[in-house]
Amino acid sequence: MGEKQRRQQKLSNVPRIPCIRVPSSVCNTSLMKDLTQGQQRYFYSIMRIYNSRPQWEALQNRYIHSLQHQQLLGYITQQEALACATVLRDSTKRASAKVAPPRSIPWKPSAMTRTRLAQSAELGSLRN
Repeated sequence: MGEKQRRQQKLSNVPRIPCIRVPSSVCNTSLMKDLTQGQQRYFYSIMRIYNSRPQWEALQNRYIHSLQHQQLLGYITQQEALACATVLRDSTKRASAKVAPPRSIPWKPSAMTRTRLAQSAELGSLRN
């Protein structure tokens, strides 16, 4: 009986490796479909590391708290704070929709690109 308790005490000091649970919504994606369970867990752990949503939400919360603090100090009015929070909310909705706004400025090649294009045209004429 004493041996069993000693063995359990030794095992309790061993750090446990958390099991990565892959949500079923992620398992059904085309990237994960043909992978084994271990490969899915590994890939999902990498996906979680590179997920920027927690940082984005923390930045939003920090901005909202900053607005509240500025309002408490009297630097901005409540209407101004609400207007800024509305702009933040609307920009978040647009970003989550992942729709890129159309470019208002037409694309123009830079001077470096123009010289490279000219050089490649010269090389092409020399080859012929």
